[in-house]
Amino acid sequence: MANISKFDREDVLEKAKNLFWQKGFLATSTREIQTTMDMRPGSIYAAFGSKADLFHQTLIHYAQTSARDLNDKVEQHEHAWEGLKQYLRGLILPCCAEIPSELCMVMRTLAELDESHQETLDIAKDLLTKVEHRFASIIELAQQQGDLSAEFDKNKIAKKLQVHIIGLRSYLKATGDTETVNQQLEEFFTQLEAQ
Repeated sequence: MANISKFDREDVLEKAKNLFWQKGFLATSTREIQTTMDMRPGSIYAAFGSKADLFHQTLIHYAQTSARDLNDKVEQHEHAWEGLKQYLRGLILPCCAEIPSELCMVMRTLAELDESHQETLDIAKDLLTKVEHRFASIIELAQQQGDLSAEFDKNKIAKKLQVHIIGLRSYLKATGDTETVNQQLEEFFTQLEAQ
């Protein structure tokens, strides 16, 4: 147990997250995990459990990091809608050199795994639902601030946002066409604001 305290848990989780995000759960070998985390198998197991347990923790770490970024963007703007738009622009059109995959890690997980990994799928689906709920709360605030129509159903708009994010990021991964993706995203914002 003495060795476990010698590493920075957040730093190690960040490294493992980026590896899993880039390669996926199934394609990531135990040896790659050891090398990336710079830890011995026994230390990894003692600190994080199995490969699946580690992956679950990296998924949650990914979601928490994204949630912090979203909250920061919203707090940096007087209007919540402007903060959400800035967050979505950065999420959908990230700097490719810094992001392991154009796809969201949660969506990549849902696309990669089948029912034999039900616990992992359940965690991913729960994280996606939490993001949707957070979007709904920001949309409600944007309605209160007069930036979006009060007639909107905040939950339906949050679902639309999820669909657009997933679709645009998937399209970007398939084509690399940032111009079209950016145009589609801005048109989506304009359509919502015009109603």
